[in-house]
Amino acid sequence: MLKVSSKLLCLLLVVVLLLTFGGVFATWKYATTAPTPVSVDAPISLEDFAYGMFYITKVKTTGGVYSSANFSKVSDVDINCDLTLSSAASSSVTIAVTFYNNTDVNYYYDKTETVSSDNDRIAYEVTGIAQKDAVAPHTSKTLYVTFAYDNGVSSDKSLLSQLHFKFVLDKESIGGIVAQTAVDRFRDILNNKVYDGSYSDLIMGMDNRSGFNKASAITYIGNVAGSSSGDSRLIETLFGDEFMSMDLDGDGKVEPITMMIKRENLDNNVETGADYTYSTWGSQQTVRGVEMTLYITSQDLDSVSSGQTVVVYAASFTKLPEATLWTDLVPLTKGTAKANNYSGYGSANSFNTDTWTSDDGKTIKQLAQS
Repeated sequence: MLKVSSKLLCLLLVVVLLLTFGGVFATWKYATTAPTPVSVDAPISLEDFAYGMFYITKVKTTGGVYSSANFSKVSDVDINCDLTLSSAASSSVTIAVTFYNNTDVNYYYDKTETVSSDNDRIAYEVTGIAQKDAVAPHTSKTLYVTFAYDNGVSSDKSLLSQLHFKFVLDKESIGGIVAQTAVDRFRDILNNKVYDGSYSDLIMGMDNRSGFNKASAITYIGNVAGSSSGDSRLIETLFGDEFMSMDLDGDGKVEPITMMIKRENLDNNVETGADYTYSTWGSQQTVRGVEMTLYITSQDLDSVSSGQTVVVYAASFTKLPEATLWTDLVPLTKGTAKANNYSGYGSANSFNTDTWTSDDGKTIKQLAQS
């Protein structure tokens, strides 16, 4: 189970492109005396970054022989560099760039990229960090950038450039945060807090099923490929279109968010949950004490084959006797399910909730009854 701060949950609804936030920008100015300038260490308070997830908190010169060095922040992970080296072949300037991870998952260093540069005779080297090095949640990490002549002294000693520090995160981890946000939203849907009647709309959508899912003691609805357009529209209405797809790892590619809601009696207690009546063979059948379970995955189902395992998070809710609100029965739990086809034929584009087990091998019913 992942626990996420309310601040982060709000941020997830605002942010889709994880590494390209706006936020509050700051500029650092440095003294121009050589060879050892007095730097102005300018830390930035976290409060200045109300919409930041991962961002630079300070830049500081740490050494070198040069004429001037000025830097300004242009995004959470980009800086502008305006520097002039001296005429000595060994002239250089080194800066320390400190990042803060304001999330509950690891960020991983990938690379430093040159966005723009007006002098290819001045190169830079990044030290203090290696590719795939992790920046743990709510911690800082400092790397060092040293600017120097590439092949001897150049007649052009000045450099104007922009550097981008690329950090990525694990899709499975961020998928858990998306799942936690969706679970909180689902609880509000059940309790009519998203809008008045959100629960009734969900139940109506589940009742108005066709085919094999209509006359059944277990019903479900989702936005998986193969489900009806009405089902998908209802899910989008209830959860918001920000849950339908997200760029989870900041690579510019949008991954679909797939979810299913299932209604069944999990705890073997007919006094908890809600009742469900359906028609079959001309008669009315009532199932008592059904719980509501949300299954959600951020894994691209187009990339898996039928029978392969898919990382799926699950959470169940019930109502206690005489209670008016739905409450947690099974908290958000990470597990796996087998990929299959929602319509029962063709390629895999969904997952089978009946095959779901937690990472420690328990079914949703075992968790509900434990």
